[in-house]
Amino acid sequence: MRVVGFRVDAASHIGTGHLQRCLTLARKFDELGWRCIFFSRDYGDGILFTMNKGGFECHVIGKSVVEMSESNHFQWLGVSQEQDAIDTIKAINYQQLDIMIVDHYSIDYRWQQSIQENSDILIMVIDDLANRVHCCTLLIDQNFWPNSSSRYEELVPSYCKNLLGPNFTMLRKDFLSLRSFTRKKPQVETILVNFGGIGNMEVWKKFLPALVKCRKYYFHIITGKLSPEDFQCCKSMTVNSPHIVLEVETSQMSHLMEISDFALGACGSTVWERFCLGLNSALIDVAENQKDLVNYLYTQNLIDYLGSLNSLTVDSIFDYLSNLSIDSLKYQDRRKKIMQLVDGMGASRVANEIISIYEERCL
Repeated sequence: MRVVGFRVDAASHIGTGHLQRCLTLARKFDELGWRCIFFSRDYGDGILFTMNKGGFECHVIGKSVVEMSESNHFQWLGVSQEQDAIDTIKAINYQQLDIMIVDHYSIDYRWQQSIQENSDILIMVIDDLANRVHCCTLLIDQNFWPNSSSRYEELVPSYCKNLLGPNFTMLRKDFLSLRSFTRKKPQVETILVNFGGIGNMEVWKKFLPALVKCRKYYFHIITGKLSPEDFQCCKSMTVNSPHIVLEVETSQMSHLMEISDFALGACGSTVWERFCLGLNSALIDVAENQKDLVNYLYTQNLIDYLGSLNSLTVDSIFDYLSNLSIDSLKYQDRRKKIMQLVDGMGASRVANEIISIYEERCL
């Protein structure tokens, strides 16, 4: 059996988006008869073990401690690239990998060259920052950029194939199957609220009071992973608000997106899930690396932009919601545009391209 490895981490300071898109791609490889193995660091926050829900083999290559507030992507490993490569090589020496897919902002050509020098493995990279050099055979950036064709010109080898743009957005197959779903207009419109898999109390301290105050809509909130104390704090803020449902996490995100009329969120990987299902949204940026993308999506009239977390207030959020008209022609037209941009077949396209490159190499 052919084997594909994934070098990806999930943690409080990293989030869960990288892991989720790798799990999506792994499911596609699994359908095609490949064995999938994950190689990850343990950051001691319990998030790594959410990977077990995917049902794939996972090797913990080492342990690190990194502050949740760490914003420097190059420090996210908690160790040097050299050490992480050594740890990874030790783990893959017991496997017979054909391909390694790397989705990590802390890893660049130095790590990739170390792996290639010690094994005959094809290196594929998933990225969206375009801020470092890679040594890889294939690079995937699923985001929507004005200069997507030139962003990686100086950052990858001449032989590297680039898969760029929303055609290569890696979404679970349930998003594709739900695109044709239609439902009757509800009496009270529902807004889905989620800012990523890792909860951020600074976000909820601003949004929850505004949502409690706004009884114009029904709100279904997915807080993301929070401490029991923080989640209890959120519950106490909404205890007398029957128009609000509060959950830490859900396995039904695609279903919730399909039955919702609008969304409030961050500019992470869920952007493309909403686009696929035609769910209009108002976004904020909660990290520096989200600013460029969220601004570009806004200038292209694909989202509403509420601003950066630091600039938001309870009043500004409430005022936006009070003036929101979900049924307007603006959002009807936008729904068509965003659904055309992301068709839900990106994971199949990516897997087929990777396998094609692998098979060409084997000839």
